[in-house]
Amino acid sequence: MNKQKILFLSFFIIIPLLFGHKYAFAGEISDNTYLIAKVNAENLNNSEMWKLIGNSKFTGIELDASVNGKNILISNSAVKISVVLDKVQKIITEIPSKIIPVFINYNNDIRLLDSILNLSTISSSVFYLPQGETWPTEEYLVQANRRIIFFVDGKFENTSRIMHPVADYALQISANEGNNRIEPKNFSQELMIIRNLDHLPVQFPGGQFNRNLVPDYINFLLEKWKNYGKRPNFLFVGAAITNFNFLVDQLNSFTWIKGTVKTDGKKLDMIYWKNPDIMVTGSTFSFPFRGGEEIILTPFSPGYKMTPEQLIITGEMSIPEKYQIIANPLNPKEDLKGSFSFEDGIKNDILPSQTFQGENSPIVQDIKRGNVLRLAENASINLGKPEIYGLRNSSFTVTCFVKFSEILDFGDNAILGNYESGYRRGLHLILRSGHPYFGLWANDYISSEKLNSNEWYHLAWRYIIETGEQAIFLNGKYIGGSEGHPPFSGTGDIHLGSALSSGASLRGYIDNLYIWNRPLSDDEIDRISLDEKIIFANEAPKRENSTFMVLLIILISVFATVATFYFIFRKKKHTESNVLATEKRPEVSKNKIELFGEFRAIDNNGTEISESFTPKVKELFIFIMINTLKSAIGANVSDINETLWFGIPSDKVANNRSVTLNKLRKLLQKFDGVEIISVSSGYLQLKMREPFYCDFASAY
Repeated sequence: MNKQKILFLSFFIIIPLLFGHKYAFAGEISDNTYLIAKVNAENLNNSEMWKLIGNSKFTGIELDASVNGKNILISNSAVKISVVLDKVQKIITEIPSKIIPVFINYNNDIRLLDSILNLSTISSSVFYLPQGETWPTEEYLVQANRRIIFFVDGKFENTSRIMHPVADYALQISANEGNNRIEPKNFSQELMIIRNLDHLPVQFPGGQFNRNLVPDYINFLLEKWKNYGKRPNFLFVGAAITNFNFLVDQLNSFTWIKGTVKTDGKKLDMIYWKNPDIMVTGSTFSFPFRGGEEIILTPFSPGYKMTPEQLIITGEMSIPEKYQIIANPLNPKEDLKGSFSFEDGIKNDILPSQTFQGENSPIVQDIKRGNVLRLAENASINLGKPEIYGLRNSSFTVTCFVKFSEILDFGDNAILGNYESGYRRGLHLILRSGHPYFGLWANDYISSEKLNSNEWYHLAWRYIIETGEQAIFLNGKYIGGSEGHPPFSGTGDIHLGSALSSGASLRGYIDNLYIWNRPLSDDEIDRISLDEKIIFANEAPKRENSTFMVLLIILISVFATVATFYFIFRKKKHTESNVLATEKRPEVSKNKIELFGEFRAIDNNGTEISESFTPKVKELFIFIMINTLKSAIGANVSDINETLWFGIPSDKVANNRSVTLNKLRKLLQKFDGVEIISVSSGYLQLKMREPFYCDFASAY
């Protein structure tokens, strides 16, 4: 045997020994890599290809299908798709442990394809995973004999009961495109597809496949694995699958670090990483790890604090099978630098002694929002240096309610900004020809949404320095953004109601302006858009800030009274006859709300949705429940207003109560046997019946 052959074999034998096979036969689909061969009319009877597909553990097929009458054929042929399905059935019959993914490109009514698959020989071996659930282990698929997994891609009609739409389950990367644009929603998909790997630009393109190019392919796959925090699960290599059989073993030779990021038992849609070579991942992550190196992973998500804050992995460590990171929601007042409610002047509520003056900018009464600031044409208020609000060279979020009395068709309506020009130095959060605009001077993003005059909107601008994301939210919902923007670096004073040296002005009204020195989460922005109040320490003496404590004291007092009578009654009954057994709390696993101890809400499907109950929603629920238990008529609306929204103008109270009540009612729809009804005499009443369970109501 010559030296070249020895060296070549050493590469494929020694490398796996060095890095180990700890996960070579991992139990989950997402931990595996499959070579996907393109099947067509020309290679349908290629015995060498089918032999490789059958004998290799991690292989699958792809084909194009088209409709001809009531038949589905392999595209550009007269061969029925059932011929391919019979070959797949033969493989799984001969090899009882074989799992085979099948990808079908199809542009027609999916129900016809479903019916043909259901009538085929493989129907009893097909596995389907509802979207959002976790992929089962290989062991389960083999034991259940559900070893064929279908994926469908294309412009098909209707939905399938046995096929997985590729876009819903996998992030897709093309190997022959320079920069793949990934839609944000796809980061949450657990699987990753590499298309056109056989067309990857390599060192010697156009020539015969050369195994000396192994590093080109491996490095490309490792780069994508690291960038997106997902193992390349399906490698589409065209008809030449025999040339790429080495890839799976090479990827399996790497150990990898995997884990999840969760908050209150739920997965987050997107996780950012402070590591420069990692893009955005879903809440489930996986990264390759070469022996002997050190990796420091630092995840973050707007609006959350991570525990642990970092993962440090070294070659000497024993790597756990899975890491779990807990994302704890931040308090909305965390890193809040500017808060302007305009209730009694123009002042930063965080520093009440700091007031601001502006010409032609009075506080006026709005029928919907109460006290608001009016900023007519050319009105402007100097809010001071950007350093006060943590805007320079940092992440930030700005939110406000705004109504424009006049929207310029060919000009700018300014909400917040400075008068500097120059790249990255001119901040302008504006409307441009009616479209929400996020400007940092030649470093901008404009939304396609167009606003109307004389209508209240909630607008939010968010900048994330780690990714360079500029994002705009309208009424709590993301309406667009882009990444790769360097941070704002201007030093000029920040002005409310004006921006740009050209003198753009607001021409309207503004309310509840907030400025944070951090990026808010999507959920935080949504809650702020619903007028959720932010409580400050210096507001503690106000009655409004102690609402929850008042309700808690009332709840405890009522329970103490009930408990006293209950135990007196029990003692009397025990004296009369020693028969009464100790009562036990019923074991209820779902469709319940618990108030004793930590607040917990479990819906009728057994899913915990406690986090969906904001503090104000909890207060409203408890207040209505206590009053309904005390008197059948329920809670008086005026008492609700006075207790939960004390000191707020009546117009704003009605709006806040309506929004909060609507959110509470929507949450209660996830339970059976509980609802809030409006009584004609001005009361809100909580109706409870089995199977709904509440520990406090039961004790009462």
